[in-house]
Amino acid sequence: MLKSPYAIAALVVFFGIFYAIYDFNSFYNEEIPRMQAERRNAETELARREAELKRLQNFAQNIETVKQEVRELNLQLESALESMPRSFNLSGLLRKLNLLAQNSGVDLSSFTPKTSEPAAGAKSFYSTIGIEFTMSGSFTQTLVFLDQITRLKRIINIDSLRMSSHEDADKVGAPKSSMAVVSTNATIETYRFSE
Repeated sequence: MLKSPYAIAALVVFFGIFYAIYDFNSFYNEEIPRMQAERRNAETELARREAELKRLQNFAQNIETVKQEVRELNLQLESALESMPRSFNLSGLLRKLNLLAQNSGVDLSSFTPKTSEPAAGAKSFYSTIGIEFTMSGSFTQTLVFLDQITRLKRIINIDSLRMSSHEDADKVGAPKSSMAVVSTNATIETYRFSE
């Protein structure tokens, strides 16, 4: 039956074609979908990494801008801490007030700090302390002193002010009615930053 060489060759070619069709069908139905899924996953991963790279490149390009913004914010913080320091530093404040009083011609006779109080509100960022003081000088000298207090970098609130006037007969060489001395009792509040 398969004695002729052509019949054997035809049978080998037939089985070869059959195997090739089976192998192609297996490749087409199994391998191509798996490879397409791997390709989609690789494209998704590539897109994710490209987006991350772009974000990092933008960050690297803007890092100098960010550094400059941080420097500016630090300068603003330092300026704010001059207005509202982290501690009350009452001795430093007393020195400043004494210097202002001397420059104004006012005599500070008492300086009494009250107790420190946290500001109203549960999550307040500052505390206050009241300071009572007594001074004497002419009305103009007193106003100059109060004006200089308002010009300090540190935040100081003049809470109360009581003035009483009496004639200063002890001034040498001045007419009796020209030097009206004003005694002033004042309460100021200063603030500190509380973290």
